[in-house]
Amino acid sequence: MPSRIKNFFLSFSFRAGAVFFIALCTTLVGLRIQTYYRSLYMSYADVRARIDAHASDIDQGISRYGARYAKYLVHAILQDTSDKRLYLLFKDGKNLTGNLPAWPPEVDPKATWQDTFIAQPDGSPPLHLLIRITTYKHRRYVLLTGYNLQRVDILRSALLRVAISNVLLSLFMSFLISIIVVWLINRYLQGINRVAGRVMGGQLQTRVPVSGTGDQFDKLSANINGMLDWIVVLLGTVRDSTNAIAHDMRTPLSRHRLELSALADDPALPEKTREKIAAAVTRVDDIVEMFDDILSIARAESRSGAELFAPFDIAETVSDVIEFYAALIEEKSLSLATDLPAWPVKMTGDKQLITQAIVNLLDNAVKYTPQKGHISVTLKESDGRVAIIIADNGPGIPAQFLDKAKERFFRVDESRNTPGTGLGLSLANAVAGLHHGTLVLEDNQPGLRVTLTLANEAVE
Repeated sequence: MPSRIKNFFLSFSFRAGAVFFIALCTTLVGLRIQTYYRSLYMSYADVRARIDAHASDIDQGISRYGARYAKYLVHAILQDTSDKRLYLLFKDGKNLTGNLPAWPPEVDPKATWQDTFIAQPDGSPPLHLLIRITTYKHRRYVLLTGYNLQRVDILRSALLRVAISNVLLSLFMSFLISIIVVWLINRYLQGINRVAGRVMGGQLQTRVPVSGTGDQFDKLSANINGMLDWIVVLLGTVRDSTNAIAHDMRTPLSRHRLELSALADDPALPEKTREKIAAAVTRVDDIVEMFDDILSIARAESRSGAELFAPFDIAETVSDVIEFYAALIEEKSLSLATDLPAWPVKMTGDKQLITQAIVNLLDNAVKYTPQKGHISVTLKESDGRVAIIIADNGPGIPAQFLDKAKERFFRVDESRNTPGTGLGLSLANAVAGLHHGTLVLEDNQPGLRVTLTLANEAVE
């Protein structure tokens, strides 16, 4: 009897069955573990994205209006959002603003990301939060942005239960099949392992072939395919949820603007409320303008704008832009000197982008030139190139920042409180590059002198 048992353990059937059992179970368990951690990772990534989005909104507000503005922004976000799982707390010395009653002792203000449990004063179960800490001005101001991980915990428990049950099921099925149909192992092992390797490598659409005979191996193949289908559904659900959140964060701004505008025109609302709504409409317009500028810069930098090149009169375009700003120039009592050719100056280019670049340059000059200041606009043509020169006697740009001012979102400290996105010069620089030209910023002593040079021939 002992020799028969020994021979059984040394037989090919046992070794083949053992290899099949180990390989199949390892594959299935690996898939479960991969699904478990991938699902949790995507859930945490979703929560982190929400936290980063709100923290970035507050960061932008602080960078534009100062750290003290954060408490008003925190209050506004908490009032507007319907997401009760969001927690914000802004600390200014001993003053706290947010929806937490006090600064949690469990939170380390020096650590950026923290996954912690916060005790509640009413004795209810502690809050499980993922927290991001942001500090400003040498830790004088501290922003806590947190999100309740209750749904992630529920998902973790559900995934763990399913993973354990499926692992046990996989162990049982593998053991049974390895004993009953050992002789089929070599026939199916290579195909199953190949499919499993592709799935673990990311090819989730790969499936085990089914012969249609309805035997145990066909059932095994069907079960594996069913589990793979379940994995695809689970991952698709997480991916779709993430995409839905991203879509909601990018809801068409034009629709919101129309809704806000309709509210602002409602005479039944208090005047103060309508003023706030009008301010919100302005902010939406600023965001739309910023997006438009970014898209225009991208189109120019990618040189896709060359597809829209056509002949036009650049002198007429400059004159139209000056006429558009005439009322604002008169309102600020600015003196304007123009030196434009009396004849048409034909060039080939993207008229819309060039017009936008000239508008941005003249807008900057009008915006930063003080009352009763002076602006000059000159258009020159020579050697197959067109030069548009706009000069003012405003504060100008420090010499060390003249080149840096053409970068996206760059703004000199003195102009931080002036409306704008910091994209005007970047767009003009991109338009110059698209038209084989240059954008040169110089000190006008005082003020700024901007020269936009464009090639007036079609770009190949």
